[in-house]
Amino acid sequence: MKAGKELENYVQFVYQKLLDFMDEGAMVSSNVSVIGKSGVKHEFDVYYEFQHLNMRHRIAIECKDWNTPVSKGEVGEFLSKLNDLNNISGMMVAKSGYQEGAKQFAESNGIHLMETKDLPSLGEIVAGVIKEAFLPDEATQGAPFWTLMEIQSGEITGTYFSLPEGKPIVPFFYSKVIAEKMREKLLDAENWVVRGVSQYQLKGFVAQMEVLGVEAAVFYVPYWKEGETDVPMVIIPKEKLKEEYIY
Repeated sequence: MKAGKELENYVQFVYQKLLDFMDEGAMVSSNVSVIGKSGVKHEFDVYYEFQHLNMRHRIAIECKDWNTPVSKGEVGEFLSKLNDLNNISGMMVAKSGYQEGAKQFAESNGIHLMETKDLPSLGEIVAGVIKEAFLPDEATQGAPFWTLMEIQSGEITGTYFSLPEGKPIVPFFYSKVIAEKMREKLLDAENWVVRGVSQYQLKGFVAQMEVLGVEAAVFYVPYWKEGETDVPMVIIPKEKLKEEYIY
């Protein structure tokens, strides 16, 4: 198998892991041809789409398994293909990075750039081109959980707060108020916000657990006691999250 093909297959694998539990018409494919508005057929190394809130999201990915950085011209060629399509986001994944001009051009045209070393970090992927679909905002209601997520420059990054006890443990709460009380106890509380975890986002979290190497725990606190320091929690195996909390 050619090295370039291996990269395409790996990118497809990473995104399929992310979407495994998204039952809203998710599809991930490699070497896909799409007809543009001009009638011209465009080929993409990896392509995926999914439905969310009655909207279709489409992302095209170009993989560059080169020993030299990607140039501005290569990014421009990719942009020309995207511009011939409707409602599609673009991403490039490169083995050897990008020239400075390519980075500036991509940023100004909304193309998300990644390197192969970034691929295992699904948290970063979520925070990238599809964050509006998978990350909860202020209006998201917990179904049934609430949790803490990192915030930078007013936006959540896709990183869940975790307890540094051996294997990272991501805490979930049944109460938004109690989650907020726990946040206030953190030394770096300003770096975290409380967010509701919808069923859609819970499925995404479960899909990430194996790759991120984290566990989930529910904090059982019927009501908050001032001065509380030892809050009971129970680890929930991934299989039980899927069987008993996703519906």
